[in-house]
Amino acid sequence: MSQKPNEYIPALKYHWMTRFYDPLIQWGMQEKKFKIHLVKQATLQPKETILDLACGTGTLAFLIQQSQPSVQIIGVDADPEILSIAKKKIKETQVKNITFKQGFSYNLPFSNNLFHHIFTSLFIHHLTLEMKKKTFEEVYRILRSGGQFHIVDFEKPQNWLMRVAFFPIQFLDGFETTSDHVKGIIPNLLKETGFVSIEETGHFSTIAGTLRAYKSFKP
Repeated sequence: MSQKPNEYIPALKYHWMTRFYDPLIQWGMQEKKFKIHLVKQATLQPKETILDLACGTGTLAFLIQQSQPSVQIIGVDADPEILSIAKKKIKETQVKNITFKQGFSYNLPFSNNLFHHIFTSLFIHHLTLEMKKKTFEEVYRILRSGGQFHIVDFEKPQNWLMRVAFFPIQFLDGFETTSDHVKGIIPNLLKETGFVSIEETGHFSTIAGTLRAYKSFKP
């Protein structure tokens, strides 16, 4: 089924599973390991403006803030339920330089050339090919010249075991959105959008398949 405007898929597809998102990703996917890797590859500078695209419950945003406390971070997600969890974390920690807002990846509510870095984690595989392309175009639009796009997501399996491990994710999230990731679609999408210096910076074996991290630049 193709995604329609203003339609989104919850992080674990069904709203009733949202409460299990944090423990599943934390313990089942070694979340801190791959997200810390993503933050470290960015070499953040003080007072930069950062976007966490499809921020979920805000874990990545908090890791970015801990790495460079003076940056300004905006987390955006289409799912109001998962954003409510992220906002609750903000109240509990009283962090001042992270804000969360609702928005769709293919129509981001930001001006051109705004962000120094944009991060996204375990999100692109939720999108149809059309929505992937629109999302990458939006990221390109709102990044500054020289800005960096950082991605970690399911991609080409390292071996047959990782291929088998990815099948449950495909059943859960849909074969239409995930099949291209088995072949390794992200570098091609980056290149087609206009990003340069595209680099795979690491890969991770998880209980749900192979994750690959990428770094690229807007010229």
